[in-house]
Amino acid sequence: MRITALESLHCAAGTRVWSFLKLSTDSGVTGWAEYTDNQLGSVALAEVIAGLGRRVVGTDPRRLRLLEATLRSAVREAAGGLAQRAVGAILNAALDVTARALDVPVHALFGGPVRDRIPLYWSHCGLGRIRMSEALGTAPLRDLDDVRALGAEVRARGFRALKTNLMVYDGSRIALRLPAWGDEGFPGLEPTPRFVADVAEVVAAFRAGAGPDVEVLLDVNFNVKGEGIGRLARAVEPSDLSWLEVDTFEPLALVHARRHTPVRIASGEALYGARAYRPFLDSGALDVPVVDVAWNGFPEAVRIAELADSYDLNIAPHNYAGHLLTFMSAQLAAVVPNLAVLEYDVDGVPWRDEVFTEIPRIVDGDLLLPAGPGWGCVPDEDAVRAHPVDR
Repeated sequence: MRITALESLHCAAGTRVWSFLKLSTDSGVTGWAEYTDNQLGSVALAEVIAGLGRRVVGTDPRRLRLLEATLRSAVREAAGGLAQRAVGAILNAALDVTARALDVPVHALFGGPVRDRIPLYWSHCGLGRIRMSEALGTAPLRDLDDVRALGAEVRARGFRALKTNLMVYDGSRIALRLPAWGDEGFPGLEPTPRFVADVAEVVAAFRAGAGPDVEVLLDVNFNVKGEGIGRLARAVEPSDLSWLEVDTFEPLALVHARRHTPVRIASGEALYGARAYRPFLDSGALDVPVVDVAWNGFPEAVRIAELADSYDLNIAPHNYAGHLLTFMSAQLAAVVPNLAVLEYDVDGVPWRDEVFTEIPRIVDGDLLLPAGPGWGCVPDEDAVRAHPVDR
């Protein structure tokens, strides 16, 4: 078997663009990977994938270790970032090809599943209802009563946890504070007392609506830094926050926060490779390592999970996009013993289910392990092209 071509396809998905890599072979078996985020931090990722892909056309995708070594040697002087995300996409598509050629799920190549039901948390809870509620067909999020109602909806639909992002209520509307998406604020916010109090107020409303049995998580991305992380964590303690998720490349900032609050700290989605996680694990900087399957590539994601397991820590796969990425992340969640919970976006554009051959099966807040070969899901190319990206 030899790789004959690599092609990227993109699909409009509301506030995101879903991006997919199609890997064709001379045997007629095709592999897929999702690498969504091509329009944010990964601008030009498709071009990097295309450049690297030319190096591996003509090689056997089943020789995954050789393929990985070849790709890593090609980017070692600029490791991480776009280079690692491109390597991860190609490896993931090759892994799908390998499993499909054997007619087995990806998890079978890694020793089989530890579990066949995967606990989920409702991610980005409220964001879509602020940005595009009409397109989603949901009630908008306008005030704290709406926040409480959404928390109650999470509980009623059987989810045991929800995660929201930085938002405040200014007396007239709920406003996001996520500048990467064009919202107000600066990427490294200096949280004023008023800002901290306003965020805590929204978190308290989620807690009131969700009740005591639903975990509430808060993700600030890179938007709070330094000692502000601890200040925000202390402010949300009364809401029994299950974890505060913070992106940073400075482990000592998280060490400082953990010393001053009982709130668990989650981090790591922006780290590449097990080597990058070591300083965070050695310093005791985090409680929940977050691992991205798309950006690291599945083999390295497994290594990161195994490294975290040696520190007695449970991981949470980063899963923020289309159903294919959910299926890819589910394969990781199935094979590692040290799983905390899997991220899942409940709200999505009306055509989300049409774009994929399979959709997640969710029962009582758990994702049932996908069946079928490879990832268990592929994009429908005609449906993808029916929703072109307006560039």
